[in-house]
Amino acid sequence: MLNKSELLLSQISDFPSLEISLLPTPVHKLNMLSDLLGADLFCKRDDLTAFAFGGNKTRKLDYLVRDAIDKDYDCLITFGAVQSNWCRMTSMAGRVHGLDVFLVLAGERPEKETANLLIDRLAGADISFIESLDRNDIIAETQKQKLVLEKNGRKPYFMPVGGSVAIGSLGYIKAMAEILEFSERYNMPFSHIILASGSAGTQAGLVAGQLISGWEGTITGIGVSRAKGEQEQKVFEIARDCLELTGYEYNEESLRSRIRVDDSYLGDGYRIITPECKRAIEEFARYEGILLDEVYTGKAAAGLIDYAKKGLFEGEKVLFIHTGGNIQLFE
Repeated sequence: MLNKSELLLSQISDFPSLEISLLPTPVHKLNMLSDLLGADLFCKRDDLTAFAFGGNKTRKLDYLVRDAIDKDYDCLITFGAVQSNWCRMTSMAGRVHGLDVFLVLAGERPEKETANLLIDRLAGADISFIESLDRNDIIAETQKQKLVLEKNGRKPYFMPVGGSVAIGSLGYIKAMAEILEFSERYNMPFSHIILASGSAGTQAGLVAGQLISGWEGTITGIGVSRAKGEQEQKVFEIARDCLELTGYEYNEESLRSRIRVDDSYLGDGYRIITPECKRAIEEFARYEGILLDEVYTGKAAAGLIDYAKKGLFEGEKVLFIHTGGNIQLFE
């Protein structure tokens, strides 16, 4: 009889992966913060997936780029912010596997290229900028460029920001299998998982994995870009598509009941740092030697720390997923 982690891996076994991510990523206790906050806190280091400075997006690209190659696409096209972690890793993943990469970046072209944008250029991505930050404008421009590529005889593989579609989110069903395998091996029964929830695919994959495996804990996505209701709907739609892709039969009510987003730490919006986020970054650096970023993991860590201070984790073992992005500190 399969255990929970084996059950998850069997559910996605028909989907090939590039395996550019260095997996499984380590899990370790946050010793100093646990003592300081009176909680039992652990961290899964998905910032250490190794490829192109690491981060959660490599798990998605493992499946997405393999899908593009298997279907004979000759290039990738996607979009994101000027300092998009997703675009940085897509640039590298495409180049390494012989695919040209076309990026549409939202925001003004900076005078000096730093951090993620510097890596995009180093990887040889074809980059264009659109000053509008309206998502509809950005998608329209990306689709326009995709049509131009097709008219010129290319076969572009379109990926939405974050790779947050069903096949990309398979990477986080696999991550859930790693978490459960760790729990089983080391008798470490986590009852709560906390992570940043942005483009929603990471949380969606974890929730899909939770439903398939029957894990009884709670997954909380700390919202970093949208209000609670909108984000929970986005997580639901991707998790639903992910489950349907794998052929898993599910109950919609059961799926919805497992989706939890807390937007209390969003502040004034996406990419706008909060005082709590800044303090969380400082505390992780000074107490654990772990670097977070101001857009995603810093806000998620602010939620983690606040929950612990409020006594919400009493008697629980809590897993914080570090989804990467700390290169943002060097913008």
